[in-house]
Amino acid sequence: MKANMKKTLVSSAVAGALMVGTFGFSTAKAELEFNVGVFSDYILYGLSESNNNAVVQGGVDYGHESGFYLGTWWSTLGDGAGQEVDLYAGYEFAAGELDIDLGYVYYYYPGLDDADFGDLVATVSYGPIYGSLNYSIHSEDDSEVPDGSYFLAIGAETEIMPELSLAGELGYGDVDDGDDWIFWSLGLTKSAGMGDISLTYAQTDDSDLGDPLFVVGYSVSF
Repeated sequence: MKANMKKTLVSSAVAGALMVGTFGFSTAKAELEFNVGVFSDYILYGLSESNNNAVVQGGVDYGHESGFYLGTWWSTLGDGAGQEVDLYAGYEFAAGELDIDLGYVYYYYPGLDDADFGDLVATVSYGPIYGSLNYSIHSEDDSEVPDGSYFLAIGAETEIMPELSLAGELGYGDVDDGDDWIFWSLGLTKSAGMGDISLTYAQTDDSDLGDPLFVVGYSVSF
């Protein structure tokens, strides 16, 4: 996913394991990685970010041996909303048995007026378990994520059979306009010779925000 800093920044807790804090490139040496995928929906914080439309997503990540990284990721949105383009950078380091990731993500919507915003992101991982915080800053006037909004999540991903991984996530979102909700997801990813096939279920505790989501996807990295 592109780097796993966000969505969760890929579609779903499985395909992007919503901010897992370990990246698609190794920090043992400088490395560049590309990824692209197709998904039946775009899940973010338990909600459909594409109004239940299928999407194409992709990105490129660069990681340096020092722990610094940067990258970009994009997704179609459907219904004439154009695209989302994410630009991010950060620093990943170890503290004992913990992996810590501190970064910044800028969300750019070229087809929408005054909808852009930025997130400070912090993720702490211990083995397959992670916890993350996204905190919104300098949102534009018509952004759906005003300054002061935040999203907390805890989750884990583990291999349950050869080439088959199970991922789960539980989170809480508080948008600084009065809305808040709990979200969760569960998914499977099967690694095949030509890429990864994923199936994800996601839901929130507020039915007014949207129906439960079942999303299938296929992605490749190179």
